[in-house]
Amino acid sequence: MKIIYCVPSLCHLGGLERIVCHKMNLLVKRGHEVSVITTDQNGRPCYFDLNNSVKCYDLGINYEANRKRSLVKKAFYFFYNRYQHKKRLEKLLQSLRADIVISTFFNEMSILPLIKDGSKKILEFHFNKQMFKYIRRTGLQGWLDDISYKRLDRHVRKFSRFVVLTQEDADNWTELNNMVVIPNICSLKFGCRASLTNHRVMTVGRYEYPKGFERLIDAWSLIARDVDDWTLHIVGEGSLRPDLTEQIRKKGLEHSIFLDGATKDMVSEYLNSSIAVFTSRYEGFLLAIIEAESAGVPVVSFETPCGPKDIIRNGEDGFLIFNEDIHLLAEKIRLLIQKEDLRMCMGKKAYINSQKYTEKEIITQWISLFEQVIKE
Repeated sequence: MKIIYCVPSLCHLGGLERIVCHKMNLLVKRGHEVSVITTDQNGRPCYFDLNNSVKCYDLGINYEANRKRSLVKKAFYFFYNRYQHKKRLEKLLQSLRADIVISTFFNEMSILPLIKDGSKKILEFHFNKQMFKYIRRTGLQGWLDDISYKRLDRHVRKFSRFVVLTQEDADNWTELNNMVVIPNICSLKFGCRASLTNHRVMTVGRYEYPKGFERLIDAWSLIARDVDDWTLHIVGEGSLRPDLTEQIRKKGLEHSIFLDGATKDMVSEYLNSSIAVFTSRYEGFLLAIIEAESAGVPVVSFETPCGPKDIIRNGEDGFLIFNEDIHLLAEKIRLLIQKEDLRMCMGKKAYINSQKYTEKEIITQWISLFEQVIKE
């Protein structure tokens, strides 16, 4: 089977990039011919390991450059880039003659179904429908966002299948009949489970507004004196590092909270931790919950749309915090810190729950979907 993925680039640290690379590697190991087409790679190396058998093509559109242009130039390049994108993508797909071409819901989404290259088109959504209200811009750009949002269903219907990550998000797209739910894969390999004895709480993600780390810092400040031999580690990187650093300083938590930066060794981060906490405002799936559970680490998370509610069994393998209640978040973290037996019990159940998201289970679902679509 010849399979092609379309993504903006693979040079950045991100959950989508990691998952797409991992799935392509798994598909190659299963004997499939896999390619990836990017628009903004610009000769930069892939951040995550990619099997040498995966063929990489970059269209050189460079959508990223448009972010820094004036409004007038943005309007011009919007149409120019779209024209070049369709022209180059169509020429490439006609030459590759794939069986399946997958869009990851970026600029190729509205273009791909128009290209008649003989392939079946699948749309893969790594976010959730509710996120559009969070990322809506203001002014004229907000008006354009509203128009794009109203046209979403029309674009999505043109694909053979529309794959979302959670049942929670699928329920937001009830007007569609091409829906499939396939969750993300845990790509990390744990040779053992976390001991849960280290006095270390962790979280991971970009230091950006959607992750809500300032709320986690506020929650930690409520319990820091009660658990002064425990530390909180925020693994990641991003533009809000100075703001988070200043917030930590103002609260006098420099010796309790650490911004550890980004790392490729997430296995050690999870195995050396005893609790994982997540305070995102919105997610597509929140893969880090699965990763923490795969290491046997209990999770405390806001009931963020979407992901946590699909994964965590509240009170069994972790805690869901409703209404973004920072005081309740702090209370549940304190409870897991003070009650080691509860921490151990939840960690064991978290590990068992995580087995639904193994690479063998999820990649089998994907291949079954490919085979079904090709037969239609």
